[in-house]
Amino acid sequence: MAIQDRPRNLETPQRILFGHFPFYVVAIALTVVISAFYLLARHSGGDWAWIGLPLDDGWIHLVYARSLAQEGWFNFNPGIAEAGMSSPLWVILLAVVYKVFTPLGISPQWCAKGLSLLCAMGVPMATYHLALSFKLNKKWAWLAGLAVIFEPNLAYGNVAGMEVPLFTLLTLLGLWLSRGDHPALAGIVLGLGVITRGEGALTAILIGFFTLLLVFLKRREVTLITGEELRLGLRLFLPPLLLGGAWALYNYSVNGHPLPNTYFVKHNFALGWINLENAWNILRGYMGHLALFNGWALPVTLGLMAAAFFSLWQSKRLLAAAPLLLIPVLQLYAFSINIKVVAGEIPWTYFARRYMDFLLPLWIILLSVGAAYLWSRVTRPRARWIVFAAPVAALLALVVIGRNIFDLHGYLIEQYSWNTENVEQVNVAMGKWIGQNLPANAVIGVTDAGAMRFWSRPDQKIVDFLGLNCEACIGRPMLELIADMRPEYLVVFRPALTDAFSYVELHSIRAGYNTILGGNELVAVKLGP
Repeated sequence: MAIQDRPRNLETPQRILFGHFPFYVVAIALTVVISAFYLLARHSGGDWAWIGLPLDDGWIHLVYARSLAQEGWFNFNPGIAEAGMSSPLWVILLAVVYKVFTPLGISPQWCAKGLSLLCAMGVPMATYHLALSFKLNKKWAWLAGLAVIFEPNLAYGNVAGMEVPLFTLLTLLGLWLSRGDHPALAGIVLGLGVITRGEGALTAILIGFFTLLLVFLKRREVTLITGEELRLGLRLFLPPLLLGGAWALYNYSVNGHPLPNTYFVKHNFALGWINLENAWNILRGYMGHLALFNGWALPVTLGLMAAAFFSLWQSKRLLAAAPLLLIPVLQLYAFSINIKVVAGEIPWTYFARRYMDFLLPLWIILLSVGAAYLWSRVTRPRARWIVFAAPVAALLALVVIGRNIFDLHGYLIEQYSWNTENVEQVNVAMGKWIGQNLPANAVIGVTDAGAMRFWSRPDQKIVDFLGLNCEACIGRPMLELIADMRPEYLVVFRPALTDAFSYVELHSIRAGYNTILGGNELVAVKLGP
């Protein structure tokens, strides 16, 4: 049978480490090989994919990581703390990598890319073990782990230099550990998830709640709470509370709110607490950019999802699998009340996809559960009449989904090449120009703050007009900021320059083919009186 009945926590740590070694070797090797296709892409006409980062947000994390490594605190401008980091754990890990490897000649870009790739190597392993915990045998766990490696959106994120692989890994580990007898370790992992991405708090609450509920339903005594439940709850919830609370206190000390600046900059308060239209736009927009839920693959994957649900219900494991099923629902809800998505208008670049990509291994595990269940049904003795049709159907399904995966890889590899070219040729180049050509102690207003803060000189003050790294700028129009902050220089994309203020143009950089930037031309101007 494909779905076996095995006890929980049958494996010792030694067995976990060495008993599945062949899969670990294959997973690491294939992750590196797939990543190489992205890193070596030259669609933009140069080796920008090898050199650069595909999103300016990666440079924002590098600014805070460098500050932590050199100054010992989370500063945006030297000596000035800001609540602009949306992932403090990623910044801390990146600071360690930066401090160790940049003196050896490793570029800041590769510190970030290398760290994300290292975290990415653990994602298929965690997927594999989580699949085993759902009573799948090894061949189906292998399938789940390999599918994660070949998933194009995850492959893109593996070399993007962002926190997505780390958060994906922590989410999978938290789910896996919560299903065993390691609640304290599960709580620590869930707590680390909270300080990796804000939505980690929702994930921790959901996993902790259902873990406690399963224990509650098995109780034999009638009481408000047992000692076992109290200890379990403390182990699961105390680390997330302590770590999340520490982050909230830091934010409050800097910007007067428990949440980071990014929440107030990006949150659309007009969406309210429930916005079904926006949720639907997000769902169909995101799904339209997935190899598993597009074209002819859609009926196949929907059928496997239905089979997985029926399998879990029939085996009375639906409640145990509830976090796996509900985390995507909760994330979709959180996304839908934060960011407005207009159907057909949002460009689903990595900037938008990264909020949802950590869900992909969860869906892949469900697909594997469904495939295992169907295979066990059609290959049983009483179904011998279709035993030859089953492999043909499986092969056709793999061909359909495989074609989608191949095509999407091609599209995303090209996008990765152009995105890195855009950021390096425009944002990084302008940051270096600022450092080399504008005077010391200059106050410079910008709207893309990552690379320009990193590459400008420490004695130049960069003011992030978007507010991500400047609490005083949040929600304020540019004219008001110019009047209040009195910057001597302004660096913005061309459409932001108007006749409402006087300026002298000093330098501009134009993207030949823009795929990720906020505009085609970045302009540096000196503001008039």
